[in-house]
Amino acid sequence: MAEKENHGLKSILKGMVVAKTSLLYLVTDEDRRVEGEIKALASAFKPPLRTYVWSCTTGITLDDESVLPSPALMDALDWFMDINETAFLVLNDIHVFLKDNPPVIRKLKDVAKRIENTYKTVFLISSALDIPPEIQSDIVLVDVPLPAPEEIEKILHGIIAREKHRDNLKEAVTDDIRDLFVKAGAGLTSQQVQQAFRKVLTGKRAINSQDMDLLFEEKRQIVRKSGLLELFTQPMEFDHLGGFGNLKRWLIMRQDIFSKRAREYGLHFPKGVLMMGISGCGKSLCVKAIAAFWKLPLLRLDMGRVYDGIQGSPEECLRKVIKTAEASAPCVLWIDEIEAGIANASQKSLGGSASRVLATFLTWMQEKLSPVFIGATANNIELLPPEILRKGRFDELFYVELPGDNERMEIIRIHLAKRNVPLNLFDFTPLVKVTEGFNGAEIEQGVVGALFRAFSDNRTINQNDLYIALESIVPLSTTMKEEIKKLERWAFNRALRAGDSK
Repeated sequence: MAEKENHGLKSILKGMVVAKTSLLYLVTDEDRRVEGEIKALASAFKPPLRTYVWSCTTGITLDDESVLPSPALMDALDWFMDINETAFLVLNDIHVFLKDNPPVIRKLKDVAKRIENTYKTVFLISSALDIPPEIQSDIVLVDVPLPAPEEIEKILHGIIAREKHRDNLKEAVTDDIRDLFVKAGAGLTSQQVQQAFRKVLTGKRAINSQDMDLLFEEKRQIVRKSGLLELFTQPMEFDHLGGFGNLKRWLIMRQDIFSKRAREYGLHFPKGVLMMGISGCGKSLCVKAIAAFWKLPLLRLDMGRVYDGIQGSPEECLRKVIKTAEASAPCVLWIDEIEAGIANASQKSLGGSASRVLATFLTWMQEKLSPVFIGATANNIELLPPEILRKGRFDELFYVELPGDNERMEIIRIHLAKRNVPLNLFDFTPLVKVTEGFNGAEIEQGVVGALFRAFSDNRTINQNDLYIALESIVPLSTTMKEEIKKLERWAFNRALRAGDSK
């Protein structure tokens, strides 16, 4: 998908210039990359066009040589209007100069009028989508996608070519390793891709598994620094999901849904699922298991961060999240406790911003064509607006209830096996009985408590340790009995049970 978008960017820029579009507003965090694309486009014309670049620190330059030293934007626009030359003008960080600045807005309208019906084009580069209403009709908007796979591969080859042991590295980077590098670079800016690749390749003669682990860890750190998303490269083992028979069958039926064969058959990419239920029953674990089942990267979104304004306006934050997710596709976008973020936003003084962000997000959920699978969880379904539960937003609503007898036995066995405890030491039938009404998190807490008890006595865990640890737990099914019954009534005939317990 990203590859098609990138080709679309090049054709759109050329098409707009040929169509004599005066002002193009490009939303991107990569001014150097976009500037390079514009210069390449200018060079492709016959005769080649010049690309002048303006910034508030250098004035106008041509190939890094000063043309107009004045840093004033008004002077730059006057100069470009008056030159008797078909050329491009790139204006960097334009959003800073458009905010509450009527003279600049008026001047841009004058420029648009002066150079209309010519091939002269002004490219307004901005990291934020913030176009004053007075000039919106004069501007064409282009949301620049993140680097496509072939661009990432080109960056990889460029870094290898500059390395001292380039010949060794060329042999070491097999097709499989190259694909892993491209996968690691998906969803990052070109500068971030270079940063991650250099960290792994600098001074190397060969590539091993530790290097690839370092590469994906570097990507995880880069994504985390955005403050909006967190990357899980190895979320869990699918076999570690105990119970959830209906969810597992739902996934198995769709195991090849991302394949080319599925597209040829007429099936679209899946939209996502909403996992609802009380805390501790495994909703988040289910989302991790979905990513593990399809072997897809997992991106966790904190909806509260989108609305809190620390990382920028809510609209801008959501735009960046969507762009990163689509560039990383196919992937799973995990939205934990989705109702909390939306409810908190509605209580803040955000004006119409909260409703606009929600509307944009819902529209994207409904109409997205990229293979971004949304895995959302919710504890309190009543806090969600009804439009988010409408058919078409999610493929399925799953109700995660308390595990039944067989599921509890499977969960106990999984948690013991994960900790290398021999299963033949236990009679599971009475353990299933004592855990009636427990959720998965409470069962795990009991297993861990039993292990601590045995560890402190410097001996092997036994059946009695588990009894004592489990009987000391007061489950949520007791403390939240009314809330659980209320949730079960809501889910009846509205959601599909994730497990087989009833």
